[in-house]
Amino acid sequence: MPREPAWRVFAAEFNSSKHYIRATEPKMPSYIISPLGAKISRIFAVGVLTEVRLITEEVIKARIADQTGAFYVLAGKFNPEARQLLETVKVPQFMAIVGKVNVYNPREDLMYVSIVPERVKIVNELLRDYWVFDTARRLKIRIDAMTEALKMENPTIENLIALGFSRRTSDGIITALKYYEKINVEKYMEMLRDALKHLLPEYRAMGYELPSVEEEEEEIEIKEEYEDVVLKLIEELDKDGKGAAYEELLERANIPEEKLDEVLLSLQEKGEIYEPYLGRFKKI
Repeated sequence: MPREPAWRVFAAEFNSSKHYIRATEPKMPSYIISPLGAKISRIFAVGVLTEVRLITEEVIKARIADQTGAFYVLAGKFNPEARQLLETVKVPQFMAIVGKVNVYNPREDLMYVSIVPERVKIVNELLRDYWVFDTARRLKIRIDAMTEALKMENPTIENLIALGFSRRTSDGIITALKYYEKINVEKYMEMLRDALKHLLPEYRAMGYELPSVEEEEEEIEIKEEYEDVVLKLIEELDKDGKGAAYEELLERANIPEEKLDEVLLSLQEKGEIYEPYLGRFKKI
C-alpha cells in the first residue's frame, strides 16, 4: 500500500478537526476530517518551535506555531532522532515536521489532535514563507469548493468535479458535509487573510487573490518537474552509497536554493528519499 500523502494545513484548521475515521482493516490508514474536507492521516507543517517540555521519562511535547495557531508534537522512544533534535535545538527556531496524526478522545464529545513526528528538520524563514503561501493556496481551493458545495441542494463529488475541482478535494468536501452541521467558511477566509498578511502586506489595502484551480495545477506540474530533476540527480550523484551531497545538488540542479530545500522536503514527505547523514540524500 502506498504511503499516505502529507497534508499541508494551517494549525487552526488542523486543531478544529472534530471527527475521526478509524481504520477498519489492518494497514489501512485512519483519518481526521477537517471542517473544510482535509482528510488527514499524515501532515507536513512548518513553523516556529516555541516550547519543548518533558511529559514523561520517554515522551516530550513540543509546540510549533504558525500564523494561525500552534501544532503540538509528541515525540518518544519510537522516534528518537526527532526527539533528540527537538530536545537539543535552541528555541525559538524555524522547524519543519512530517508526521502522523495522533488523536486523543478523553470523552465522546471531545477530541484533541497532535503530531507524532516521522521527521523533524531545522529550516529557514524563507522556506517557512513558501510553506505558508503553498498552504494558503491549497486552503483557498478548499474554501472555494466548500462555498460551491454549500450552494447546492444535493452536493455530490461529481458535481464538484464538473466545476473543476479534483476528486481528492471533492471527496473531502462531501465527507466534511456529512460530519459538520455548520461550516463557517468566512472564518477560514479571515484565517487565510491573516496568514498572508506578513508575506504580502499590500494585501491589506488591495484585498488578495490566490491562483485559480488551473494555475494551481500548472504550479504543481512545475514543482513535479523540479522533483524529477532532483530525484535523478540524487541517484546519479550517490556514487559511494552514502547519498548525494547537498552542495552538489545545489550546483547541478540549477534551481534556487530555497526551491531546492522545498523540493527535498517534498520528496522526503512523499517517501521518495531520506537523509542517512546530515546534508546527504538517498533515493528509497
